[in-house]
Amino acid sequence: MRKYLPYIVLFTLSVLFYWISSRSYALQSGELENMELFRLFRGISNLIALFVPLMLFVFYMLTSGLMFTLLDEKFNSQKLSFVITISFIPIILNCLIYLLVLYGIEESGTLSEILNQPSFMGLGLSDMEELSYIFWLGFYLFFAIMLWHEFELGIGKAIAISCTPTLLVVLGKYFLNQLQS
Repeated sequence: MRKYLPYIVLFTLSVLFYWISSRSYALQSGELENMELFRLFRGISNLIALFVPLMLFVFYMLTSGLMFTLLDEKFNSQKLSFVITISFIPIILNCLIYLLVLYGIEESGTLSEILNQPSFMGLGLSDMEELSYIFWLGFYLFFAIMLWHEFELGIGKAIAISCTPTLLVVLGKYFLNQLQS
Protein backbone atom coordinates (compact mmCIF):
# COMPACT_ATOMS: atom_id res chain seq x y z
CA MET A 1 0.00 0.00 0.00
CA ARG A 2 2.82 2.39 0.86
CA LYS A 3 4.19 1.95 -2.66
CA TYR A 4 0.93 3.09 -4.30
CA LEU A 5 -0.05 5.78 -1.80
CA PRO A 6 1.71 8.63 -3.66
CA TYR A 7 -0.23 7.78 -6.83
CA ILE A 8 -3.54 7.52 -4.98
CA VAL A 9 -3.05 10.82 -3.14
CA LEU A 10 -1.93 12.69 -6.28
CA PHE A 11 -4.81 11.28 -8.31
CA THR A 12 -7.31 12.21 -5.58
CA LEU A 13 -5.89 15.70 -5.24
CA SER A 14 -5.90 16.22 -9.02
CA VAL A 15 -9.55 15.18 -9.27
CA LEU A 16 -10.45 17.49 -6.37
CA PHE A 17 -8.63 20.46 -7.96
CA TYR A 18 -10.42 19.77 -11.26
CA TRP A 19 -13.77 19.48 -9.48
CA ILE A 20 -13.23 22.76 -7.60
CA SER A 21 -12.30 24.53 -10.83
CA SER A 22 -15.30 23.11 -12.64
CA ARG A 23 -17.73 24.07 -9.86
CA SER A 24 -16.22 27.56 -9.61
CA TYR A 25 -16.87 28.15 -13.29
CA ALA A 26 -20.39 26.75 -12.97
CA LEU A 27 -21.16 29.30 -10.26
CA GLN A 28 -20.13 32.24 -12.39
CA SER A 29 -21.22 31.04 -15.81
CA GLY A 30 -24.77 32.39 -16.16
CA GLU A 31 -25.03 34.36 -19.39
CA LEU A 32 -21.34 33.85 -20.18
CA GLU A 33 -21.96 30.16 -20.90
CA ASN A 34 -23.33 31.14 -24.33
CA MET A 35 -19.97 32.61 -25.36
CA GLU A 36 -17.63 30.18 -27.10
CA LEU A 37 -14.53 31.92 -25.73
CA PHE A 38 -15.76 31.52 -22.13
CA ARG A 39 -16.32 27.79 -22.64
CA LEU A 40 -12.84 27.48 -24.19
CA PHE A 41 -11.14 29.22 -21.24
CA ARG A 42 -13.25 27.22 -18.82
CA GLY A 43 -12.00 23.98 -20.32
CA ILE A 44 -8.38 25.17 -20.36
CA SER A 45 -8.55 26.32 -16.73
CA ASN A 46 -10.09 23.04 -15.61
CA LEU A 47 -7.34 21.11 -17.42
CA ILE A 48 -4.64 23.25 -15.79
CA ALA A 49 -6.26 22.71 -12.37
CA LEU A 50 -6.03 18.96 -12.96
CA PHE A 51 -2.23 19.19 -13.21
CA VAL A 52 -1.55 21.66 -10.36
CA PRO A 53 -1.06 18.92 -7.71
CA LEU A 54 1.41 17.13 -9.97
CA MET A 55 3.36 20.37 -10.50
CA LEU A 56 3.38 20.98 -6.74
CA PHE A 57 4.61 17.44 -6.15
CA VAL A 58 7.43 17.89 -8.68
CA PHE A 59 8.36 21.26 -7.11
CA TYR A 60 8.57 19.75 -3.63
CA MET A 61 10.50 16.68 -4.85
CA LEU A 62 13.08 18.76 -6.72
CA THR A 63 13.54 21.47 -4.12
CA SER A 64 13.60 19.01 -1.22
CA GLY A 65 16.21 16.94 -3.04
CA LEU A 66 18.25 20.09 -3.55
CA MET A 67 17.92 21.01 0.13
CA PHE A 68 19.02 17.51 1.17
CA THR A 69 22.11 17.96 -1.00
CA LEU A 70 22.83 21.46 0.35
CA LEU A 71 22.52 20.19 3.92
CA ASP A 72 24.73 17.20 3.08
CA GLU A 73 22.06 14.65 3.97
CA LYS A 74 21.27 11.44 2.13
CA PHE A 75 17.75 10.82 0.90
CA ASN A 76 15.70 8.15 -0.79
CA SER A 77 13.39 9.45 -3.53
CA GLN A 78 10.71 6.82 -2.81
CA LYS A 79 10.69 7.74 0.85
CA LEU A 80 10.58 11.44 -0.05
CA SER A 81 7.62 10.94 -2.40
CA PHE A 82 5.81 9.12 0.41
CA VAL A 83 6.55 11.99 2.82
CA ILE A 84 5.32 14.64 0.38
CA THR A 85 2.12 12.81 -0.49
CA ILE A 86 1.27 12.13 3.16
CA SER A 87 1.79 15.83 3.76
CA PHE A 88 -0.90 16.58 1.15
CA ILE A 89 -3.60 15.10 3.42
CA PRO A 90 -4.50 18.51 4.97
CA ILE A 91 -4.83 19.90 1.42
CA ILE A 92 -7.23 17.08 0.53
CA LEU A 93 -9.33 18.00 3.58
CA ASN A 94 -9.21 21.65 2.50
CA CYS A 95 -10.43 20.70 -0.99
CA LEU A 96 -13.30 18.65 0.42
CA ILE A 97 -14.44 21.53 2.64
CA TYR A 98 -14.06 23.93 -0.28
CA LEU A 99 -16.25 21.69 -2.45
CA LEU A 100 -18.90 21.56 0.26
CA VAL A 101 -18.87 25.36 0.42
CA LEU A 102 -19.03 25.66 -3.37
CA TYR A 103 -21.98 23.28 -3.61
CA GLY A 104 -23.71 25.12 -0.76
CA ILE A 105 -23.82 28.37 -2.74
CA GLU A 106 -26.60 29.18 -5.17
CA GLU A 107 -25.59 29.68 -8.78
CA SER A 108 -27.48 32.89 -9.45
CA GLY A 109 -26.11 36.23 -8.40
CA THR A 110 -23.26 38.61 -8.98
CA LEU A 111 -19.67 37.78 -8.11
CA SER A 112 -19.75 39.85 -4.90
CA GLU A 113 -22.99 38.13 -3.83
CA ILE A 114 -21.44 34.72 -4.47
CA LEU A 115 -18.29 35.65 -2.51
CA ASN A 116 -20.24 36.77 0.54
CA GLN A 117 -23.06 34.22 0.46
CA PRO A 118 -22.64 31.68 3.27
CA SER A 119 -23.09 28.03 2.44
CA PHE A 120 -25.07 25.56 4.53
CA MET A 121 -21.88 25.11 6.61
CA GLY A 122 -21.84 28.79 7.54
CA LEU A 123 -18.68 29.40 5.51
CA GLY A 124 -18.49 31.56 2.42
CA LEU A 125 -15.92 31.71 -0.34
CA SER A 126 -14.30 34.69 1.35
CA ASP A 127 -13.84 32.56 4.50
CA MET A 128 -12.11 29.82 2.54
CA GLU A 129 -9.04 31.95 1.87
CA GLU A 130 -8.18 32.19 5.56
CA LEU A 131 -9.12 28.56 6.12
CA SER A 132 -6.85 27.51 3.25
CA TYR A 133 -3.87 29.18 4.94
CA ILE A 134 -4.47 26.99 8.00
CA PHE A 135 -4.55 23.83 5.89
CA TRP A 136 -1.36 24.84 4.03
CA LEU A 137 0.28 25.43 7.38
CA GLY A 138 -0.82 21.87 8.21
CA PHE A 139 0.88 20.69 5.02
CA TYR A 140 4.20 22.23 6.06
CA LEU A 141 3.82 20.94 9.60
CA PHE A 142 3.15 17.40 8.34
CA PHE A 143 6.01 17.73 5.86
CA ALA A 144 8.53 18.76 8.54
CA ILE A 145 7.34 16.10 11.00
CA MET A 146 7.39 13.36 8.37
CA LEU A 147 10.89 14.40 7.22
CA TRP A 148 12.05 14.33 10.83
CA HIS A 149 10.50 10.91 11.38
CA GLU A 150 11.25 9.13 8.09
CA PHE A 151 14.77 10.49 7.52
CA GLU A 152 15.74 10.80 11.20
CA LEU A 153 16.79 14.41 10.68
CA GLY A 154 17.06 17.07 13.32
CA ILE A 155 13.94 19.19 13.59
CA GLY A 156 15.86 22.27 12.34
CA LYS A 157 16.96 20.50 9.17
CA ALA A 158 13.48 19.09 8.62
CA ILE A 159 11.97 22.58 8.87
CA ALA A 160 14.67 24.00 6.58
CA ILE A 161 14.04 21.31 3.94
CA SER A 162 10.28 21.69 4.08
CA CYS A 163 9.98 25.49 4.26
CA THR A 164 13.04 27.16 2.71
CA PRO A 165 12.19 26.63 -1.00
CA THR A 166 8.67 28.01 -0.58
CA LEU A 167 9.91 30.92 1.52
CA LEU A 168 12.42 31.79 -1.21
CA VAL A 169 9.68 31.75 -3.86
CA VAL A 170 7.40 33.94 -1.69
CA LEU A 171 10.22 36.38 -0.93
CA GLY A 172 11.16 36.53 -4.60
CA LYS A 173 7.58 37.30 -5.55
CA TYR A 174 7.40 39.96 -2.83
CA PHE A 175 10.57 41.68 -4.04
CA LEU A 176 9.42 41.56 -7.67
CA ASN A 177 6.14 43.16 -6.67
CA GLN A 178 8.05 45.85 -4.75
CA LEU A 179 10.18 46.59 -7.81
CA GLN A 180 7.08 46.95 -9.99
CA SER A 181 5.40 49.35 -7.55
